[in-house]
Amino acid sequence: MLLSADYLNEHCHCSTLDKSKIEHAHYFSEHPHFLSLNDLHQMQTFIEAHERLTFYGLTPVEGKRIERGIFNSYDFHISDNGPQLIEINTNAAGALLGLHAEKEMMQCCEGLPGYLSYPGFAFDSVKIVDMFRREFALRFPGRPLGRVAIVDENPGEQFFYSEFVLVQQMLQSHGIDAVIVTPEALSIRENVAYANEIPLDFIYNRLTDFAFEQPSSATLKQIYEQGLATVSPNPAVHALYANKANLTLFWSDAATNMPQTDLATVRAHLPETVFVTAANADLLWSQKKEWFFKPLDGYGGKGVYRGDKLTTKVWQHIIAGNYIAQRYVAPRTRQVSGETSLKYDVRVYTYAGEILGLMARYYQGQTTNFRTEHGGLAGVLVMR
Repeated sequence: MLLSADYLNEHCHCSTLDKSKIEHAHYFSEHPHFLSLNDLHQMQTFIEAHERLTFYGLTPVEGKRIERGIFNSYDFHISDNGPQLIEINTNAAGALLGLHAEKEMMQCCEGLPGYLSYPGFAFDSVKIVDMFRREFALRFPGRPLGRVAIVDENPGEQFFYSEFVLVQQMLQSHGIDAVIVTPEALSIRENVAYANEIPLDFIYNRLTDFAFEQPSSATLKQIYEQGLATVSPNPAVHALYANKANLTLFWSDAATNMPQTDLATVRAHLPETVFVTAANADLLWSQKKEWFFKPLDGYGGKGVYRGDKLTTKVWQHIIAGNYIAQRYVAPRTRQVSGETSLKYDVRVYTYAGEILGLMARYYQGQTTNFRTEHGGLAGVLVMR
């Protein structure tokens, strides 16, 4: 019998991660996830087509568009029609945790390795460090990358602080100095960006102030706008990739001017996405069970609503605000034991359209979270 990814996601209850023996265990599920090679190839084809359309001029971005954005991610649900994009993120967490966990994964099911594809999509520290260097070279060609600051509000209190430390350790192991600081630690002296007393080449930005609008981001914004250091991700990168309004363009009149082959590829894996307006509000309400509603400026699952859960009060909030509606694609489930079934999505980490690695995310509830027993980040095994 030829084992399929769907079959194994339903019937394989193996544990491939001994959480008692690894650091940062609270981020992870002990159960692996199975993905078909065909689904992976479709994801890759979609990402490449989306990348071409993005730089075709689809999305107008004010100012300079130099950086490509490190640790972008494309999040997919798997459906009968292939992978379906849920959203794109520009400061996606989990890649370094994935690198850490993949090293500890044990074999799953006797004889299973014969069904696995060539592991060409595993996380690789050399490739990730090269991403930092490539991103830096876009703004400062020919100059070696020497010092990086990882910046977030109250970094030691962030849920993913452990990943900040893993990034720091990885960069240091490749000869690049790295510090973890708050945005208030940044300064400018004689046209040089500093973190405390350390001159900087690169700022790895983990803030959720995507447009640098908060007072605490004022110095970072100045460093970015004056080009004193590479800042990635940054407002231009967010506007290119993660602005949810961009998803509506692929289903708008503007799409008629796009390269049609790439547009067909994108539409095949992007559920129909539209703005919520006064003109379509009544129709969307009448079909609400078919739609998922998201705020334009939302992140981390905040302010999102499944149509079949909407109340009239919430609906008034949606039509009064800046929301998009996306055709609802139900998440599939992973049967991790005879009694426990968890929803999942598949996150693909990229740089400039190239895949860095994959992780699945197991959860219960409306959106992904790290509070579910047996849930969290799951290593992905790609099937032939």
